[in-house]
Amino acid sequence: MTGVVVVGGGPAGVLLTYLLARGGAEVTLLESRQDFARRFRGDTLAPGVLEYLDTLGLARPLLAEVPHTRSDAFRWHTPTRTWTLVDYRGASRRFPFYALIPQAEFLPWLADRARAHGATVHMGARFSALRHDDEGRVSGVAYTVGAQRHVHDASLVVGADGRNSKVRTASGLAATELGASLDILWHALPRRPEDPSYSGLDLFGTPHGSVALLDQGTDWQLGWTIRAGSLPEVRARGVGALRDAAVGVLPWLEGRLDDLADVADLTLLPVRITTVERWTRPGLVLLGDAAHVISPVGGNGINLALADAADLANRLVGPLRRTPPDPRQLDAAAEGLETARRPAVEREQRAQVRTERAAAARTGRGDDGPPTALRVLSRVPGFPRFAGRRGRVEVPAPVDVIAVAAP
Repeated sequence: MTGVVVVGGGPAGVLLTYLLARGGAEVTLLESRQDFARRFRGDTLAPGVLEYLDTLGLARPLLAEVPHTRSDAFRWHTPTRTWTLVDYRGASRRFPFYALIPQAEFLPWLADRARAHGATVHMGARFSALRHDDEGRVSGVAYTVGAQRHVHDASLVVGADGRNSKVRTASGLAATELGASLDILWHALPRRPEDPSYSGLDLFGTPHGSVALLDQGTDWQLGWTIRAGSLPEVRARGVGALRDAAVGVLPWLEGRLDDLADVADLTLLPVRITTVERWTRPGLVLLGDAAHVISPVGGNGINLALADAADLANRLVGPLRRTPPDPRQLDAAAEGLETARRPAVEREQRAQVRTERAAAARTGRGDDGPPTALRVLSRVPGFPRFAGRRGRVEVPAPVDVIAVAAP
C-alpha cells in the first residue's frame, strides 16, 4: 500500500488526483459514472480559484480551450430597479470575474491532465465498501465495475463522493443538517443570438420567490426558488405558475417554456447545508461536499471544495513520496486539513443559513427585493467591489514539489 485512492470524480476529487499525480504520488480515482457529465451543479470558478490554477499554469489554457462565460457582478432585479450587490472586478487583477464553466467540460479536461502525470482513472467504478487492517485502520476500498467486484488497497482513502457520500456512510461519520430554508427547481433552455445580455449571475425577485438566471454560453440555466420541502404544493399548483413567474420577470421568454408540461420536467436541487462531526478516521479523510454541504447561495460550494483539495494535496504529497508512506503522517495530514479548513467552511455555512432564512421570510411577506441593508449598502460608492473582495475564496499556494512540475 503506497498510494491514495480517491472515491468520487467531482471537482475536489479530480483536482486532488491531478495535484497528487503532478507531485509524483501514486493516486487512483474511482468515478461511479461512465462520464463526467453534470447538470445543474456548481459551475462557477471564483477569482481566487482562477488565480490558484494560474500558479499551476492551468487557468489560461483552461479559459482558452474550454467554452465558458464570465460574470463580473451579481445583480438583483425587480420590476422597478436593479441592484448590483457584488462587483467582482476588484477581486483579482488577473481574473476579475467568475468563470462559468460546466463541470461536464472542466472535469474531463482536468482528468486528462491527471492521467498524463500518471494517475489512474477508473470510470464506471462504483464504491461498495471500506476495507480495514487488523488494527481497524481504513486500508482500501471494494468497488464494482459492471458485475465484477474489485478491491484496491491504499495508504489513504479520500471520500470525495458528494453530499450523499457512500464513503461517509460506510465510515460511520454522522452528518447534521443546519436548516436550509429553500430548494431550487432548475431548467436549461437554448440561448439565442437575439437574447438580452446580463451579468451572468442574475436574480429576479417576485412576490412568490426568486428566479435565477445563469448564462452558460450556449444555454440559459433557469432556477426557481421554492420553500424547502414544498415540492408537493408546487406540483399541485402546476408548472403553469412557474412559467408565469419566469415570463413575468423575463418577458423575452414568452413561448420559450411551452415545452414544460409538468413540474416533473424540472430538476429539483434540494438545498442542503450540512456539517459532519469529523472529516477523518484513521486511513480516511472526507473532502468537499462529503465533508460539508454548501448551499448554492453565493455559488461557492465548488470553490470551497477545490480549496479543500489544494490544501490536502499540499499536506499529503511529501509523506506519499516516501516509500512506504508513514500512516501516522498521512493521518496527521488529514487531521491538519480539517483544522485548517473547517473554520472558513463553517463561517460560510452560518452566513448561508442567515441568508436563506431571511430570503424565506421576505418571500412570505411578498417582498421581491434584496434585504434592506443590502439595498442601502449597494448605493454606497465602492461597496459592491468591497463585497467582491471580502467574499473571495482563498486557496493555499501549492508546495514547491507541485508548483515546479510541468502543467
